[in-house]
Amino acid sequence: MDAIATFERSLYTPNSRFDQYLRGKTDAITENEKRGYELFKSYGCISCHQGMNVGGNMFQKFGVMKDYFKNRGEINKEDYGRFNVTGNEYDKFTFKVPSLRLVSLTAPYFHDGSAKTLRDAVDVMFEFQ
Repeated sequence: MDAIATFERSLYTPNSRFDQYLRGKTDAITENEKRGYELFKSYGCISCHQGMNVGGNMFQKFGVMKDYFKNRGEINKEDYGRFNVTGNEYDKFTFKVPSLRLVSLTAPYFHDGSAKTLRDAVDVMFEFQ
């Protein structure tokens, strides 16, 4: 747990172009990046991936719009997520929302590494979350 926390802290980039943009420097990111961020917000991604780390500070059920695990089939112990820690039925299929800081460098994605590319992860999130 300490190793994961240390790794996650290393992903924080306090003076990135994105951080500068969030602090009001409107020319810190490109027009294309601005459009991407607007899409990110309009699709509701920001409701879970929020804060200075763009996530990493809450737990959410995986499969809000559709049942991801039913669709995938063959549910394993790891798929129960936070339930494995708390024993609370409400926590089944609930996971810590990951930070999206430097996300392109942290493949594979999801609790089981099933999304090999960032595109795969975004496609799954778009369909199920």
